[in-house]
Amino acid sequence: MEERIIDIISRSLGGQATTSEEKKELEAWLSDNGNKRFYKGMQQFSAEAKESLKAREANVDRAFEKHLGKMKESRKILRLRTFKKVLPYAASILLMVGLFSVMMYLGHEDSEISQEEQWLTAMEPGSNKAELVLADGKVLDLDANRKKNSIKEKDGTVINNTGTGLVYDASNKANELISYNSLVVPRGGEFQLELEDGTKVWVNSETRLRYPTKFPNNERVVLLEGEAYFEVSKDKNRPFIVKTQGVDVRVLGTQFNVSSYADDESIQTTLVEGSVAVMDRKNPKTNLLLDPGYQAVFSKEARDIANKKVNVELYTSWKDGKFVFEQASLYDIMNKVSRWYDVKVFYQNNEAGDINFTGTLKRYESLDRLLGMIEKTNEVKFFFKDNTIIVQKQY
Repeated sequence: MEERIIDIISRSLGGQATTSEEKKELEAWLSDNGNKRFYKGMQQFSAEAKESLKAREANVDRAFEKHLGKMKESRKILRLRTFKKVLPYAASILLMVGLFSVMMYLGHEDSEISQEEQWLTAMEPGSNKAELVLADGKVLDLDANRKKNSIKEKDGTVINNTGTGLVYDASNKANELISYNSLVVPRGGEFQLELEDGTKVWVNSETRLRYPTKFPNNERVVLLEGEAYFEVSKDKNRPFIVKTQGVDVRVLGTQFNVSSYADDESIQTTLVEGSVAVMDRKNPKTNLLLDPGYQAVFSKEARDIANKKVNVELYTSWKDGKFVFEQASLYDIMNKVSRWYDVKVFYQNNEAGDINFTGTLKRYESLDRLLGMIEKTNEVKFFFKDNTIIVQKQY
C-alpha cells in the first residue's frame, strides 16, 4: 500500500494522470494530519521547482544520500523515498534554498542536517573587536590592530593595546585639560579597558563608552550607552559616576554591571560587591542605595526605580564567557543572541517570546549548538533566512 501511495504522489506532483480510484486512495491517505503536512510540503517544492529547471541533480542526490544515512525510523525513510521520486521537479528549488528547506517541509525531523548545510554553521560568536575614537577625532580599528602596540595621544597619554584590551597611562600627560576617548564595540564584539585610575571595564556588544584620558581631581565620570561591567578602583576622594540616558550610578569603589541599551524598556544596575547609589538623572530625589546581590531596575516609561534581590551571575556571566539563564523569557535571550552573533530575530508567533528557559551555555559556542539546546525543550523551532532567525512556537 505504501509503495502504491508513493507512486501516486510521484505521478500527481509530476502532472501525470491518475485514476479516480487512485485519487480516492490519496484522499484517504491524506486524512492523516502528518501525511497531509508532508504532502503540502511536496506540493510547495514542486510548484517552486518548476520555476527553475537548471538544477544540478548531483548536488541534491548527495544531500539526499547524506540525509538518508542519518534516518533510523521507517516512516522517515518512507518519506525520503517519496522525495527521491519527485527529485526531477524539486531539484532546482532544493539547490536554491538548501537542505534546511527540505527538513522544514519534512517537519524538521533532523536538525543536524540544517546545521551542516546552512549558513548557520558559518555564524561565529562574537570576538574582541572595537573602534577607538581618539581626542582628535581619529578612529582606530582595534580588531585590525590586535598585535600588541602603543598609541600615543597628542597630550602625552599612552594607550597600550594588549590585543584583548586597552590600558591607559596618563602619568606623562602634558597638561591638565580634559580630553576624551570613546570605545565603540559593535554587534558581535566585546572589549576590555583599564582606565588611568586602574578601574577595569568589560564592554559588551553594541556599546559605546566615553571617558577622559585622565580623570580630574574631584570626580571620575564616564558615559555609557549599552552594557558594561565595572571593577572600580577605590578612591574615597573621587566618586566614580556612570552616566546613562536614564540614571546616574555613583560609587567609590566596587564591582557592578550596568545594562542601558536604547531599545530596552529599563536600565538595570546589578551590584556584585560594595555599594552604589542609583538616581534618576532628571529627578535626583528618585534614588536607591543598593546592597550586594541586589539590582536597581529603572523603568524608562514610569521613571521609577525598583529594588530586587537577584542571582548576580545571570547579569554578569557574559564577561566570563557564559550565557546563564534562569526562567528568562525568549525575548531576553534572543536579544542577547542577536547582539552577540550579529543576527536579526523575527517571531512568527507573538507568544513565542514569552516562553521561559533555564540553562547555562558557553558564550563562544557556535550558534547552531546554542539554538539546538533551546529546541530540545520542544517549545519552539528556529528557521533561518537572510541572516535572520525566525522563531516559531510549537503547539
